[in-house]
Amino acid sequence: MNATLEKEIALEKEKVFAPCIEVNNVTISFKTNNKTVFTAVKDINLKVGQGEIVSIIGHSGCGKSTLMNSISGMVTPTQGSVTVNSKTVKGPGPDRGIVFQNYSLLPWMSVYKNVYEAVDSVLKNKTKEEKHQIVEYNLQMVNLSQHKDKLPSQLSGGMKQRTAIARAFAINPSVLLLDEPFGALDALTKSSMHVELLKIWNLNKRQQTIVMVTHDIEEAIFLSDRVVVMNDGPEATIREIVDINLPRPRNKKEIVHLPAYMAVHDKLLGLLVKNLSIEDEGVMFEK
Repeated sequence: MNATLEKEIALEKEKVFAPCIEVNNVTISFKTNNKTVFTAVKDINLKVGQGEIVSIIGHSGCGKSTLMNSISGMVTPTQGSVTVNSKTVKGPGPDRGIVFQNYSLLPWMSVYKNVYEAVDSVLKNKTKEEKHQIVEYNLQMVNLSQHKDKLPSQLSGGMKQRTAIARAFAINPSVLLLDEPFGALDALTKSSMHVELLKIWNLNKRQQTIVMVTHDIEEAIFLSDRVVVMNDGPEATIREIVDINLPRPRNKKEIVHLPAYMAVHDKLLGLLVKNLSIEDEGVMFEK
């Protein structure tokens, strides 16, 4: 590793973020149909700094989305509290933008109108002309200006997701929540979406704090400053929080060859996967 890269990695380790999101002793339980209580997550403590990108990973059913929904305000903690920018979260708000895997676009509205509706609803103090400028700017950032009059049914999966991301950024939230936003995309489209997301984040001077739920280790490493690894549920807890000390901006082709990347990839894989080969289970095959 050359001296410049070593210096950049050292600086990444020293990076300090001002507080933005605080999850304090959060437990979330639900009543089931047979009137028993199911506890999804228990005693969760997590702090996310302003401008930080944090991914939450873990096996299916470990409470990743439940934890994110407590930050969005769509789920109220049974115990504990969540604060965003020093204000207790009591429900959804315009300070938190959300992007889901299924895009959640209004099918009868064009790309442009899908974004405009969000801007018009949230940025009520803006003039009509200012709102149009905001929509145009955000569509340009995701390279959709030439497709702005199309309906969602006329778009590819990647274009739908770019529309959803443009809509989320257009309301200028301090926090962006991504719930497996690229999970339904093919590998090439997913890779380009990672770059698009970081481009917008950089154009906004890294002001937005981003929390993302994902199953994809490579995605988490490429995008994140830290990765939160969840234990299996029920009563899931945080198993470990892993720092991603890779310098930004990141180039996908280059970072995969760095010792620091390989080390953190192996660590995350080891935290998630108990047995890496069938020999671990003593499985035998006849010839």
